[in-house]
Amino acid sequence: MKTYALIVMFVSSFFLVLPQEGASESNLSDITGAWELESQNGQAATYTGALLIEDGYIFYTEYDIATKHFAGSLGGQYGYENGVFTYTIEFDTWSPERIGQEVKAKVSFKGKEMTVEQTIGTETSVMVYSQIDDGTGDLAGAWRITDRMRNGTMQAMRQGPRKTIKMITGSRFQWAAFNPETKQFSGTGGGSVTLKGGVYTEHIEFFSRNAERVGASLSFDYKVDGDKWDHSGMSSSGNPIREIWTRQNQ
Repeated sequence: MKTYALIVMFVSSFFLVLPQEGASESNLSDITGAWELESQNGQAATYTGALLIEDGYIFYTEYDIATKHFAGSLGGQYGYENGVFTYTIEFDTWSPERIGQEVKAKVSFKGKEMTVEQTIGTETSVMVYSQIDDGTGDLAGAWRITDRMRNGTMQAMRQGPRKTIKMITGSRFQWAAFNPETKQFSGTGGGSVTLKGGVYTEHIEFFSRNAERVGASLSFDYKVDGDKWDHSGMSSSGNPIREIWTRQNQ
């Protein structure tokens, strides 16, 4: 089994992004968006490691689109203050026992690269990420589903500890359904996204519950009104859907 970059990272409760020559400490806007793992310990990544950061949430997933293999995912809520990035793991398919763990990071950047260097015990790991996008756009953010159409009528969903969060950056998306209190994980999927003329299209690159969905594209009509995203179309099973998602930084 591979030693995945983020698995190693989360074993420690603290990691550093060490400044390089020409690097500077980050602002929150530098962190926001989508990132892809380029290398670990000088070796080019042989799988996709997608890191998404938006509106108080962070998701990280590893997968291989060519084989439709989903390796794992984790995520949670974060805060950023005085150069310190702090987040709490709310789901972790690799190690559910780490749910609830708080992780701290001091971050810095060099151009569009983010280098993470850490030492755990006697082993040092160096991970390099490249920026895919800067997390801007009318749907960019972390959204929680709050209303859903049932029997032709929109109905509010009870907001308990179980939640479904969909994160969208400028070009990437990922949804995840989980309960941080019970440590139950219900599923996740994601990939690339395009928005044009009020139409939102998901291009699925990984899906934890059904690998056969990988490669499919789903299009929906959408509109944003303040912190509400109205989302309607046909589901992957061919059924009509309409959902309201609420932005999580409100």
